[in-house]
Amino acid sequence: MRTLTGVVVAAGLAAIGLGFWLSSATQSATEISSVPTPTTVSQISISEIHNQAHIEFLPVQQIEDQSLVAVPR
Repeated sequence: MRTLTGVVVAAGLAAIGLGFWLSSATQSATEISSVPTPTTVSQISISEIHNQAHIEFLPVQQIEDQSLVAVPR
């Protein structure tokens, strides 16, 4: 009976130790894999992006209408 109690206590302590080890392992893994936040982000408006694109110099592309119209009988 004494050996059974000793085995149960040892298993309980091992489970507690395993829980602490897994908890610290996941915390260190998240600290390692964390992505650094960007320091500065330049703010640019939509109109500035549109003006920089110079879309007036792009060629005009003709698109053929290939839509399908179902006619009921």
